[in-house]
Amino acid sequence: MPRTSNPHAVAPIHIHLTRAAALALALAAALAAPHESAAQGAPLTRSAADARSAAITDVSYEVTIDSTTTAARSMAVAMHFRVTEAGPVVLALPAWTPGHYTMLWFARRVSRFSPMIEGRPLPWHQLDFQTWRLDGTAPGARVTVAFDYLADTIDRAVAWTRPDFAFFNGTNVFMYPVGHGFTWPARVIVHAPQGWRVATGMTALPMRTTSGAGAMMHHDYDVEHPFSAGNYHDLVDMPFFVGHFDLDSVAVRPAPGAPEDHWVRLAAYPAGSDTGARRARILGWLAKLAETHARVFRDMPWKTYTVLQIADPNPNTGGLEHQDSQLDEIPSAALDSPLLPGLYAHEMFHSWNVKRLRPADLVPYRYDQPQPTGWLWVSEGVTDYYGALGVVRSGIGDSTGFFAKIAGDLTATAAAPPTALPDASLRPWIDPTDGSDGLYYPKGSAAGFLTDILIRDASNDRHSLDDVMRSLYDSTYKRGRGFTPTDWWSAVARASAPGTARIPWSVVRGRYVDGRDPFPWDTVLPLAGLRLVTDTTHVVQLGIATSPDSAAGGLRVVYLAPGGPAAQAGMAEGDLITQLGDVTIRDDASLEQFQHKYAGANGTTVPARVVHSQPGTSPATSAGPAVTLQLPIRTRFERTIRIEPDPAAPAKAARIRHAILTGTTE
Repeated sequence: MPRTSNPHAVAPIHIHLTRAAALALALAAALAAPHESAAQGAPLTRSAADARSAAITDVSYEVTIDSTTTAARSMAVAMHFRVTEAGPVVLALPAWTPGHYTMLWFARRVSRFSPMIEGRPLPWHQLDFQTWRLDGTAPGARVTVAFDYLADTIDRAVAWTRPDFAFFNGTNVFMYPVGHGFTWPARVIVHAPQGWRVATGMTALPMRTTSGAGAMMHHDYDVEHPFSAGNYHDLVDMPFFVGHFDLDSVAVRPAPGAPEDHWVRLAAYPAGSDTGARRARILGWLAKLAETHARVFRDMPWKTYTVLQIADPNPNTGGLEHQDSQLDEIPSAALDSPLLPGLYAHEMFHSWNVKRLRPADLVPYRYDQPQPTGWLWVSEGVTDYYGALGVVRSGIGDSTGFFAKIAGDLTATAAAPPTALPDASLRPWIDPTDGSDGLYYPKGSAAGFLTDILIRDASNDRHSLDDVMRSLYDSTYKRGRGFTPTDWWSAVARASAPGTARIPWSVVRGRYVDGRDPFPWDTVLPLAGLRLVTDTTHVVQLGIATSPDSAAGGLRVVYLAPGGPAAQAGMAEGDLITQLGDVTIRDDASLEQFQHKYAGANGTTVPARVVHSQPGTSPATSAGPAVTLQLPIRTRFERTIRIEPDPAAPAKAARIRHAILTGTTE
């Protein structure tokens, strides 16, 4: 997932402010006393006796989504099972979603909790935040637990509804029996009106049309979309789109020369948000990225990969990875952003790195409490590095964009307090306020780049970081376990053969990864024919993030800082900027021209020509009035870092630079 408030975010093209995380999560501690001794009326808390449920089997779920539920911004959910053991049944709902390393307590969105046994109400108690105990069950009895789930938040880890659409994650709504592991199979039926689609990575079963009698909510006609999962981990790792959305696909090759027998799908909401040309371009990107990533691991572990994409004027921008899909939320005005391939590439690379290859601390996932690891810098940061590599290696982007991305990582790392990478990896669970939040992304990406260069230099470009990722994938994930620190550093050392790393790996680990020393770029970058250039300049602060709108001819405002210069002038999110001062604004280059021209105008105002968006409409289709606003100019000194190819680099270093960008070795 993205950095700032969402680590896998589509980074805006121009951000002239720091965006702090807006979400503060409060974690409360359960009382320690067992429920048996609690006074009547006191809240019951989990005890050793409550920690294990009676065994159940034949588990299935129903999720009903239609015009009635979406009008209430909710979904109707039911869990069915047969009890096979005497004693109370204890059910829990996950408190977080893997990939989104924060506690969200999905149980807070549950209402009208109603368990039934053979058609009769069952007594129940809530044991803690996300755990329920059902009393009065008996072996052989059939039990149904029904509830409503609030789906009003456009956040990729939660659930959201519109009149014609809903999405949800399995972690939001699928309860599990406590104490019985996660290897049991389950079946899911999604009830939806005729004409509504369902997209998910879960295995589909034959669909049928029935009357509304079988559904949780009644409507004239109901379409059953049945699916199955072999275990709970798969069940909750395959989000659902339900409703009216566009769906298209492209064939991809699992390996060079192999048949095109794998597929990447694009499910886009709202319907029509991706035009024919835009859809074709995105599908082309996705096909190239899938084949490029598969070359790193020499494996394409899914037959079909699905990109679930929501375009909305005000989303919680970013993406969340899943084993054979990704769920992305993108500003409507940013659908043509050149940064989108980086988002797709990052999330897709996760289907290898973290959904399959992952630290031993995260194997297996548990869902009831935080699961910290000191290796998010590999799971997320190295993925960020490979996301940028995927864009350039596939030919979607060029080396200039790649080096600008790495330079941004170095800038972000330098601006943060000195933090060891394992420490940074532990911190998303507590949302730190010291400036280190999300640092495992840029610093982890930079560490991947540094490691790649040192391996290639030591091995005379016979090996690379690709070999490390592939060997760990084969030796840990394919053998059913997570990787350990010994696995990682041993794989790095093996890839360096036959030579010796210019900086010993013990030093890299001790000083730069586990330690807090600044990375030695002056030593490392020349090994790849690169040099670091630092500039200090005046930068105009506008308090906006923008994205090009080539069709309208200007820059669309996709984020507006409250109280910033643009907000003071009267701009709003969705507005189209066409003129700043005497500079016509068409794209990024023209905005940079404005920045350069007015860098010395601090304290003055300039006219800004803006086309206001119409309230309640998509910015891409609005045609509001054009107005001239007075924009205050504020500037500040900013230190910028650039990475440039060295034209005088030795042949070996130039060869390494080329090999990193192309994914080749000697």
